[in-house]
Amino acid sequence: MISIFRKIRQKLLQQNRITRYVTYAVGEIFLVTIGILIALSINTWNEDRKEKIYERKMLLELIEDMQLDTAFMHLQLRRIENFESSLVALEKPLLSWEELKDVDPQLFGGVYFIQNTKALETIKSGNIQIPFNDQLRKQINSHYHNSRFYLDLIIMEDKNFNEFRSIPIQKEFFKVERNEDSEIFDLKIFPIDFEKMKNSQEFKDFLLLRRSRVNRWNWAYRKVYDSTLENMKSIQEYLQQKAN
Repeated sequence: MISIFRKIRQKLLQQNRITRYVTYAVGEIFLVTIGILIALSINTWNEDRKEKIYERKMLLELIEDMQLDTAFMHLQLRRIENFESSLVALEKPLLSWEELKDVDPQLFGGVYFIQNTKALETIKSGNIQIPFNDQLRKQINSHYHNSRFYLDLIIMEDKNFNEFRSIPIQKEFFKVERNEDSEIFDLKIFPIDFEKMKNSQEFKDFLLLRRSRVNRWNWAYRKVYDSTLENMKSIQEYLQQKAN
């Protein structure tokens, strides 16, 4: 094609047809420009298609991470319910520890949760912002930021509580054994001296503080759990809109 254009230019010059040559040159420039624009348009379309495919892939991976998070948090919320049941039973007047045999009381240990952020970290390491929707992107970032805050706060509070409250009470009043019967708890506790424990003001104060900790767990984990479900729903709705 280029050789044909070259021969036409040479022929026009040899025939001294300057006007036709200029017209031809302008037309050739026009055709080349159109060709470049078409090539750029195709390239832009192809890049846009690749980015949309990548966006969908990463958002689906985000949903997978959040599904794992909700499953694990659900287990931790079950643990919190068991801690609450233990406190309700221990706050009642008791004649003996055997009255709690059906409760499997739990006073020590806690809940833990590590968020799955593999997809989020992959997204942040990329060159394009995902999702393309600004509002949804801000919502997702806010979810992970707030969740990290709540979870870090719980970890910090638990560390202080365990060091200055739980461990001293456990050493003074309880012995601990492995729990082979529970799917949720690894340990069983038994009072060293039931009467001493029951009448101790220190132990009664510990129960009040322990309830405060359990309430804090429930507050934080519910916040993160509800936020995770809300973000999963928003992402799924966004993907559905993009598919239509």
